Amino acid sequence: MNAQMLTRNVVIANRRTTIRLEAAIWEGFDEICQILQASRHELCTRIDQAREGVNRAQAVRATVVSFFRLSMKSDVSAQETFELALQS
Repeated sequence: MNAQMLTRNVVIANRRTTIRLEAAIWEGFDEICQILQASRHELCTRIDQAREGVNRAQAVRATVVSFFRLSMKSDVSAQETFELALQS
């Protein structure tokens, strides 16, 4: 397992910030970006808008895990799965 921490720059709602996550989470997040044909910046902005009471890194982690868990359980589209993951 790759638990190395990596810092990435992202633009959230037109503001540049950094998020520090495990390499495996960044890999999963980038896979989601590819599946949804969206940039890191777009998805980070969506996650940031939906987060409640947690920091950005926690919100991204939770969304990545929820996305892959939900995608294994349901036959809905990737976009719908992402929307459900945001609500988790």
